[in-house]
Amino acid sequence: MTAVQAQQVLRGKNEGEALWLMGGLYTFKALNAETGAYTLIELKAPQGFAIPVHYHEGEEEGFYVAQGEVTIYLGNDERTLAAGGFAMAPRGVPHAFRLETPDATLVLLVSPGPAHEAMFREMGEPATARSIPEAPAMPPDVPELAKIAARHGTQIVGPPPGG
Repeated sequence: MTAVQAQQVLRGKNEGEALWLMGGLYTFKALNAETGAYTLIELKAPQGFAIPVHYHEGEEEGFYVAQGEVTIYLGNDERTLAAGGFAMAPRGVPHAFRLETPDATLVLLVSPGPAHEAMFREMGEPATARSIPEAPAMPPDVPELAKIAARHGTQIVGPPPGG
């Protein structure tokens, strides 16, 4: 396996590929091909936004609360973290999160990141504005998301918390 040479990455507040996914705005701040080791994603979404409980077969995922409050579900633990809080889900450990405040911003660090990048692109759609999308008319199709996730090494094992 050939190592990827890290590149310089400088992205401003409104820069980076942006996707609308499950009602949230996901912005790639650094891609695995650029860092050689991880993908960094900024997530903004409405209060109450939550993702299904899942685990990754080949990736670790870190969660840094940049603004607001986010509840992290990690294994058998549940904790609400304020800005500056951090959690890390090792591969194989079920996890999820829910945004608790309207201003919540969560930063995801996925290592390695290519599978997450591909999964998010397949699940979402390019954002046409740098804003949280309007509420979807229908809730996400979790069985379809599970099929997509499985193709990228992620197993959905439960519904979103509080959903």
